[in-house]
Amino acid sequence: MRFPARLGVLALTWASLAVTLPARAQSSCAETYPWSRLGHSARNFARPVPLALTTLAVITPFAMAPTGVDHDLRLVAQRDLFGKPRLEPVSVATPYVLGGGLLIAYGIGEAVGSCAAKRLLSPILQAGFITYAAIGVLKVGVGRQWPNGGADPKAPDRLELPERARDFTPFQRGVGAWPSGHTAIMFAAASAFRASNPELGVLSFSGYPLAVGVAGAMWLGDHHWASDIVSGALLGEAIGSSVGQSFSEALGVPGQLVLSPLNGTGFGARWFTLW
Repeated sequence: MRFPARLGVLALTWASLAVTLPARAQSSCAETYPWSRLGHSARNFARPVPLALTTLAVITPFAMAPTGVDHDLRLVAQRDLFGKPRLEPVSVATPYVLGGGLLIAYGIGEAVGSCAAKRLLSPILQAGFITYAAIGVLKVGVGRQWPNGGADPKAPDRLELPERARDFTPFQRGVGAWPSGHTAIMFAAASAFRASNPELGVLSFSGYPLAVGVAGAMWLGDHHWASDIVSGALLGEAIGSSVGQSFSEALGVPGQLVLSPLNGTGFGARWFTLW
């Protein structure tokens, strides 16, 4: 588990940089909390694109489970590729380690009165909390069977039970497989960061590679059906973009990244923000 610990250090380091930045004007600090602008986030979610993403997330298991696509993709991961049950522990721990690191960083930002740090972290935290709650309700309500169905992951016939992909028992299974919470939370965080920092350009997409990595590990590690992962990504994107946009609309960006040429030898990066 040494690598997850490094992820926590990475999250704290990244967020601590925001704490050291000069704070924004105090007039904007009032809306830099994870619970700020919840009504605006809800209204943004009711717009066409988030609603379309959510609709696709709901449709996905109906398209991939009964047709056998979910089972076939499981075979691809486990037989044709290098997948195996519980392939590695890093992807499982990543959302918890990063989430804990960001919470600690937000607490530091609150303690030192850094509006810039709170402005940077609040959209990510709000999107994460909302996604976590929504996913919990959906998992219980849908009650989808897990790929291994609670059986021995080393059983020789574990890949010979395609009916598991079609096993849905709403409100009877407890916490089910659909949708993938790990995937949803990671995509919600990446999307919230992107939508709340549009002026960063391509750098605003920096959270997506990690989200895709966790999603892929959920599939290769036989934690989830492929449709669980696709739906989780779509839901996370819908929620995260709605939350991030609500903060961006009200507060702008916490700063501006400027790239400047260095005498033809490369580029230098400078970050500007306001007190």
